[in-house]
Amino acid sequence: MRPIIFILAALTLTLRAEETLPLGGANLLDPAARICTRVAEGGTSAEIAVSGRPFTAATRVTVLQPKPNQPWCASLAVPVSSGAVKKNDRLLMRYMARNASGGNSRITAKLQFSSPPYASAGTTDTAKPGTAWEQINQPFIASADIPEGKGELTLMLGYQKQTVEIAAIQLLNYGQNFDLAKLPCQKSTYEGREDNAPWRGVALARIERIRMADYSAQVIGADGKPLANTKVSVILHRHAFGFGTCVTRGMLTQEGSDGDHYRDIVKRMCSRVVFENDLKPDSFPHDEKGREQLEKSFAWLKDNDISVRGHYLIQEAVDNWTRSRLGDPEKLRKTYMESIRERIAFVGDRVTEWDAVNHPIAWGGAELLGKKSPQLETLSMDVFHEARRLTKLPICINEDQLFRPGNQQNKTYDLLAKLKRDGVRVDGLGNQAHFNSSFLPSPEELLRVTDRFTAVVPKQVVTEFDIVAKGDDQLAADYLRDSLIACFSHPAYDGFLLWGFWEGRHWIPEAALWKKDWTIKAAGQAWEEWVGKRWQTRMTLMTDSAGNITWRGFKGSYQIEAGGKTTKPFQPGDSKSPRPVRLP
Repeated sequence: MRPIIFILAALTLTLRAEETLPLGGANLLDPAARICTRVAEGGTSAEIAVSGRPFTAATRVTVLQPKPNQPWCASLAVPVSSGAVKKNDRLLMRYMARNASGGNSRITAKLQFSSPPYASAGTTDTAKPGTAWEQINQPFIASADIPEGKGELTLMLGYQKQTVEIAAIQLLNYGQNFDLAKLPCQKSTYEGREDNAPWRGVALARIERIRMADYSAQVIGADGKPLANTKVSVILHRHAFGFGTCVTRGMLTQEGSDGDHYRDIVKRMCSRVVFENDLKPDSFPHDEKGREQLEKSFAWLKDNDISVRGHYLIQEAVDNWTRSRLGDPEKLRKTYMESIRERIAFVGDRVTEWDAVNHPIAWGGAELLGKKSPQLETLSMDVFHEARRLTKLPICINEDQLFRPGNQQNKTYDLLAKLKRDGVRVDGLGNQAHFNSSFLPSPEELLRVTDRFTAVVPKQVVTEFDIVAKGDDQLAADYLRDSLIACFSHPAYDGFLLWGFWEGRHWIPEAALWKKDWTIKAAGQAWEEWVGKRWQTRMTLMTDSAGNITWRGFKGSYQIEAGGKTTKPFQPGDSKSPRPVRLP
């Protein structure tokens, strides 16, 4: 790496009317600050003169040895010297760029600490400027505090062979309460989003074929006699398919308006949930209050006929609970085994399945148990086999970025294929499905990847869906809608879970479906429209002389209303064998 230093001349851009910036943004970069260019061996960088533009100089970087997995190998770095950054600040990254070598460039901006280990405080989507100068506008939310003078803005260019020219770099801070959607941005989209996309019609027809069934019931009155020739309402109570979200014991038991809103949405929109942290080794409660909250949460979910996934028994990527115990690997192994026995015994049959191993492959640079000590090399699979011994419930493996080509997808497939060859039964694959607007695979690609994994595992579940759309709420809504349609249409899936829904309790607040004041966002409206309305069954029927009714509806449990009375939820019979159901 060869550091080369340039001077960024002070400049004022002449903006077109439609590019006028909202007031209130403080520029965190000194216009006279020095730009440090870092270029891998074989690459070059230089300051060039520019004419006919509102700026007179630019930095040209040529990348000859790209490293897509280490794009910082060719980069520009500007010190953040004119103010501190606070977590959740709304920031706008701006610069001018062009590809001087033809085609489209690839550039990602990262706000980070300026000293090792260069911890990130936020990353933009990938910009792809063409051969003409383009104004790049990329809003994002700071993910960490950076004190004044301790940060830098880095533009990473090492994705591909390219010659890129960059000028007029700005980083504007609008504080924590600014509406991100009001900032200019490069519009992201995805293939297959258009209203008349052919894939969607095919998928919707497949949903009607595989997710609906012909049902019948015999309605019995309170007197024990068939309710003949009577108008009744048939209502889907809970989907057989696991639509839902992660939840917390704290919110499910919280008193007050926030707790009421939280429980109401879970009750309305979920047929299945997963505890975000409460069954993990580091968060499983051992205190009386915590156990009471967890017991109360399980009871409330059961009373409302909402099933629960178990998440997780062990994580191969080292978590905080494990890291503090790495000094004594044998003790860690013993503690882990005691922990999973305790949790499986406590939960019993109150979950539908367990994620036995979370992140068996993990992300680049992650610490893995198997690399920490010889005593830990087999710990994850030992936990898997112990779980198989302790419970009859299905045992799953859960991993992220399975829809993205690369290491996590391929190595997860290889792991499942090896386990299958070795005769180790894996009952399901959890696909975490965390998305960012910088990478949104088409719905058809989601289906293709799903098809690939059907060769090595019998069932799949979307376990932790969210999308960070950098303020483009409609993009988030459309991608959620199309991901729901694609996954609900594929027979391999039996569930689709969000990793949170309320801004007040979400690991990435921007990705929530409801704002902190419980105002519904576009993505929440998409969920309500499809899960709450389009994929519901509610109809009025007339019983025959024997009290029988038949209908076609979504698979799940049902209730019948007649004369102001409602049956308990029940599983209807098939079209030839009416299920007797008694009104109270």
